[in-house]
Amino acid sequence: MKVGDLVKINEGIFHEGIPEHRVGVIIEKGPELGVNSLGASKQDDIMNILLAGQSLHFHKMFLEAI
Repeated sequence: MKVGDLVKINEGIFHEGIPEHRVGVIIEKGPELGVNSLGASKQDDIMNILLAGQSLHFHKMFLEAI
């Protein structure tokens, strides 16, 4: 996955503000934040996703490329 890819957040993942369609675009890969707090083993496992005008961070294992 890379910046600009369209992705869907897996069903079963809850986060305040996720729209019903669960589709967004990767706007940043490996943002500067604590990887351990999101369960990542390396910085590149975290993606910053733009969803309905807000950006949220997700581990790549919860994303599906579409």
